[in-house]
Amino acid sequence: MSVLIFEGMTVGVLKGDFTIGIDDTGNLQSKFILSTSYNVLPIWLRIAYENLQLSKKANKKIKDSWSEDVNNQKELLIKELTPSVQVFVSCGIALDSLYDQLRPYAKISREDIDKWKENRTKRSSQICEIIKRVYKLNNEIFKGYRNNIKSIIDFRDKAVHPDNSIQQACNRPDIPVGVDWRFSAFRYDNAIICYQRTMEMILHLYEKKSGITQIDQEMENIVKALKELKLISMK
Repeated sequence: MSVLIFEGMTVGVLKGDFTIGIDDTGNLQSKFILSTSYNVLPIWLRIAYENLQLSKKANKKIKDSWSEDVNNQKELLIKELTPSVQVFVSCGIALDSLYDQLRPYAKISREDIDKWKENRTKRSSQICEIIKRVYKLNNEIFKGYRNNIKSIIDFRDKAVHPDNSIQQACNRPDIPVGVDWRFSAFRYDNAIICYQRTMEMILHLYEKKSGITQIDQEMENIVKALKELKLISMK
């Protein structure tokens, strides 16, 4: 059986899956089974990108087709909200995936993890701490990472674990009516910032290098996959 290999995929042979021998009749017998691992972090970024394009189209339609018809207003806003939420969720999952890949190399002790649980440390803070330990970011760069990750993860959590208590309606600059805060927060203008910041952080880590062979190889695989998915065009 032939195996389809994607860019950035890890390929290998598990113990016992490659054997050569002679059977009782003197005939040559062999076995070869290829094993693979496809990192789905780039797929989540692809999902984010595709939904970002839908959000962009919906945002343009709000500008072009807004009317006094309330039903039309609702439909236009829902069509923008739906993909925009997906951008935040997908980028948040991509950052979670990055956390899982870096954690084994971050020298996080059982005591650290227990303290996080006891203090109910936010997921965004955990992701930041893991990145800081592995890549030894300076304070200025780390501050930028912390701000970006906190915003992305906080809004991801608000989308996935919603607080349905009522809040004051708010305005947004492109429409003349007040809306629920979600229609302001999860709109195209914010979704594109979320996507761009996520991509910038991942590409920066790839270029910076951690000095840990396994991590640097995995980041190179991620970039190869991003190229194949046509999300970046780096040389």
